[in-house]
Formats: sequence, structure tokens, C-alpha cells
Amino acid sequence: MKTRRRITDKPAHSVWAEQSKKGGWIIYCGIKGTEQRTIAGGAANRETLDYNLRKARNKFGLKI
Repeated sequence: MKTRRRITDKPAHSVWAEQSKKGGWIIYCGIKGTEQRTIAGGAANRETLDYNLRKARNKFGLKI
């Protein structure tokens, strides 16, 4: 039997990237809009950013 997932079961945390002042990107995981975040990685350019975002989502068990 398949169980129904509720909206509250959806994880509140997510993975996102912000551009750093020195150039490149910093990848964060946490609850967006709050101060609860963890640095999950970084990327030097746009090509590696997508790949590293996927790796970070996988690392924290989020949907890719």
C-alpha cells in the first residue's frame, strides 16, 4: 500500500548558491531566508556550479 505524503513531510531545507565577492560561487545548504545554513561546497565557474549543486543535493539527501 502506498502512503500519502503530506506537505509538512517536505523538507524545509534546500541547496542554493550565492556569488562570492572574490569570484566564483559558494554553495549552501539550509533553510533559505534564515541564518541556518551550512557551506556545502563551492564552484569556480558556471559549468562546475550545476555539477556541484547536484552533488550537494545528493550529499544532504534532497531530490535532484
